[in-house]
Amino acid sequence: MSAVSYCTNRNMAFFMNDSLHTNIRITSLVVITLLLGSVLHAQKQLNFGLSKPQAITTLPKGKAPLQSAVLKTRSGKAGQLTIAGNATYTLNSGWELTDDATRIIGNAALHSETISSEGWYDAVVPGTVLTSLVASGKYPDPYYGLNNMSITDSLCRKDWWYRTTFETPSNERGKLAWLCFNGINYKARIWLNGQHVGDMKGAFVRGKFNVTKHLKMNGRNVLLVQILPPHNPGIPDEQSALSGMGKNGGVHTLDGPTFFATEGWDWIPGIRDRNMGIWQDVQLTFTGRVTSLDPQVITDLPLPDTTSATVTLKTTLINNSREVEDATVQFSFEGVSVYSKVRLAPGEVMPIAFTPSAYANLNIKNPRLWWPNGYGLPHLYNATIKITDAKGVEEIKQFRFGVREFAYEMMADTEAKKAMRFTYSPTDIKAEKPIIDFTKRRAFKEKIFIPTLRQDAPLEKMELVANSENPFLVIKVNGVAIYCKGGNWGLDDAMKKVSRANLEPAFRLHREAHFNMIRNWTGESTEPAFFDLADEYGMLVWNDFWLSTEGFNLNPADDQLFLENSLDMIQRYRNHASIAIWCPRNEGYAPMGIENDLAIQIAKEDGTRHYIGNSREINLRQSGPWHFFVNNKDYFTKHGEGFTTEIGTFSVPEASTIRKFIAPADQWPINDVWHYHDLHTNNQNLEGYLHTADSLYGTSNNLDDFNRKIQLINYESHRAIFEAWNNKLWNNSSGVLLWMSHPAWPSMIWQTYSWDFQTHGSFYGSKKGCEPLHIQLNAHNNQILVINTSLHDIKNATATLQVFDINGKLIQSKTAAVVLPANTKLDVFTAVLDDATLPANYLVRLTVNDNANKSIATNEYWRANANTGHFKAFNELPVVTLTGKAVQLVNGQLKIELENKSKHPAIGIKLDALNRSKEIVLPAYCSDGYFTLLPGEKKTVLLAADAVSTIEQISLSGYNVTGTVTIKR
Repeated sequence: MSAVSYCTNRNMAFFMNDSLHTNIRITSLVVITLLLGSVLHAQKQLNFGLSKPQAITTLPKGKAPLQSAVLKTRSGKAGQLTIAGNATYTLNSGWELTDDATRIIGNAALHSETISSEGWYDAVVPGTVLTSLVASGKYPDPYYGLNNMSITDSLCRKDWWYRTTFETPSNERGKLAWLCFNGINYKARIWLNGQHVGDMKGAFVRGKFNVTKHLKMNGRNVLLVQILPPHNPGIPDEQSALSGMGKNGGVHTLDGPTFFATEGWDWIPGIRDRNMGIWQDVQLTFTGRVTSLDPQVITDLPLPDTTSATVTLKTTLINNSREVEDATVQFSFEGVSVYSKVRLAPGEVMPIAFTPSAYANLNIKNPRLWWPNGYGLPHLYNATIKITDAKGVEEIKQFRFGVREFAYEMMADTEAKKAMRFTYSPTDIKAEKPIIDFTKRRAFKEKIFIPTLRQDAPLEKMELVANSENPFLVIKVNGVAIYCKGGNWGLDDAMKKVSRANLEPAFRLHREAHFNMIRNWTGESTEPAFFDLADEYGMLVWNDFWLSTEGFNLNPADDQLFLENSLDMIQRYRNHASIAIWCPRNEGYAPMGIENDLAIQIAKEDGTRHYIGNSREINLRQSGPWHFFVNNKDYFTKHGEGFTTEIGTFSVPEASTIRKFIAPADQWPINDVWHYHDLHTNNQNLEGYLHTADSLYGTSNNLDDFNRKIQLINYESHRAIFEAWNNKLWNNSSGVLLWMSHPAWPSMIWQTYSWDFQTHGSFYGSKKGCEPLHIQLNAHNNQILVINTSLHDIKNATATLQVFDINGKLIQSKTAAVVLPANTKLDVFTAVLDDATLPANYLVRLTVNDNANKSIATNEYWRANANTGHFKAFNELPVVTLTGKAVQLVNGQLKIELENKSKHPAIGIKLDALNRSKEIVLPAYCSDGYFTLLPGEKKTVLLAADAVSTIEQISLSGYNVTGTVTIKR
């Protein structure tokens, strides 16, 4: 054993032992401190989670056996660098993984080019430990049935070792070499060729290490990474009929910043590795002696004028040598280029800025603006910053930014005035320190609070708003108030399978649903692909940090670790046009050890966005409720106002999706496998959800029968949520976010599409309620409204109400003129729907036609009169076979023309694209779903898919619908 290897292995052994003792020490200290009540601020009913595994009698049970896994043969592939551009290489191949410490301690071969593969698995990088073990055949798919129960929870309680080898590109000789880890969890220690190069801690901080002296230019380099577990992984609570819904974490929140929801929440089971691993890219980058830190681009508009903008670039240069270095810094974007020559002393760190006052071409005319979805296109500019040292060696960073400016309308107290409503632009104020104090707050209304402006807040730069009764937040982009519609992401994927390819369908579906905001709940979906796609699809991001419910979930044990991760996160992502809000915590205020420092970080390192101290109650509604409402009128009369960051209900997916993750023996009737997948038996009114389906449509006999009924329930409930907020648009209603819009795994609740990207009733109900131009019938007062949440005025239009009986006979009609300016709503008239004169079941159809009599908005509601109270007559309708034709358009979309040639209504029509094997093609993006065609009616539907060339037929289904349409190409 060489001296180097001996020392390295001694360090490894010490680090492992130190890790174990540190875990015990920190956990004990934290528990004692919590019990003394000296760390957690205002937390009275603390959630430590389970102290021991739950009783066996309460564990979920299924009829189908758990799937078994078959271990795969090792690939034997060596690591290889992949060019990522600009002297940067990605190292995502040849990785192997083990938890066998006996193969690590004292093994000098770890740092040699060859090592026995015995006891190692092929590793997926980027990816988690569990992702690798499932891919290697060690464990079955944890998303299927109860398979997750068969995976040991010890995965998150041990060290894991990653190893790969690679050759250094010969063309990069003579440059500085940097090894970059873009995300690990939870802690890492890193060796290159037997030399310890650095450590990392926290899931959201990057590690960048100068490895110039350790890198071999000849032969293969050996990279070894020790991943250490979180201190407090907790014990998962397994959902079942007897145990009820998940308990929303436990002690794992002490370890924030991390993916603490993986201890188990009420929408995700305990993920057995807690997402440990190298979950983001590993890169090797070569530069000159002068490098830069994260650049920041700030755009400013002379609002309300948007025909010009200024662009400012800030960055920091570092001289990584012991000599004086001359360098040239060039910043460019799409035809604009500026540069500066600098001289740096040895080791000097130099801030540098390119400002429009110094560089006239940073004043741009007619900029392409970035807009949220529905208000315009999300234009982005491609930018480059290039650092060239005296030897001509370059560091090149490429990124994107959007030209846009945020402003925020809200209410706060000042020393001189109570309840002052105002609009402010952080970009214009340029405070570089917090101007709002959320620790000094008061109740404005019941459970609604307003903060206090700090004494030195620049009131002269704030625009007063004459409305002293509205405490709620309004977000403005480019001077326009944005009606925020969308949902929460609890976690992008339970196993952090978060490549761009995996995430893009979700963003496409959000755009198709007319959403314009995603909340990154507790920051657990923080990664480059998430923000890149939000930028591209026009999704505003409400970005939380890694704290959950105050007074219930535990605060992080290490404030400094939290702040190190938050600082890196702000600097890394601040150029993304989509981020609109920074928020420290889900449902609460940050602890005193974090609040002020985090607010200062955001003001200093960003300075262009609003920091709001709580995700509920401060200039916001309280969050929730999250349960099913038997009567959708309650959304209008009890909840639909203000800005809410959470409201949700059950959302059982399509039967075709359920068949993908539940074995036939457990698909029907509802059982523990459903409950394990979040069909909660307590708190969320499951009884009311199921009883409503039975009482309105009759008892279900099988899965397909249940599906056709429950999807109509899903549609109605989700549409009602958005229409309730539409009802008070700008009359204090300014935003509504579903809890949730996106599932982390195969779930039965809180989603608008399912984990396989199938779109069910919840999606189409949300899509309908969020249309930029929308006509609706209020559930509580029969008022007809037209809502225009776009930048386009509606002139010379006509709104029409028609009422049809179940056979399609028109029995009532009324029209009214519509003139509707951009971003407003219009109360058109009140519908007279008299139960005494209407049939048992009737269809209310609403349309808006333009001055050419072209339909520009439609909506429809099946209603039952009070004497009937149900739609069981639907069960007596014959099955309608729809006819139609489908062609592929030049843009790749399928144009599907449907016709109901029968004498009966076709209700709840759903379209699915099928391939040659009759399998549903997903993701697919359909312009409408769960609609009715009355006898003799026609309708054109557009459908798009990435795999559109594989689609051969369109399958038609519904409450009483069947049929197929063959594609003609």
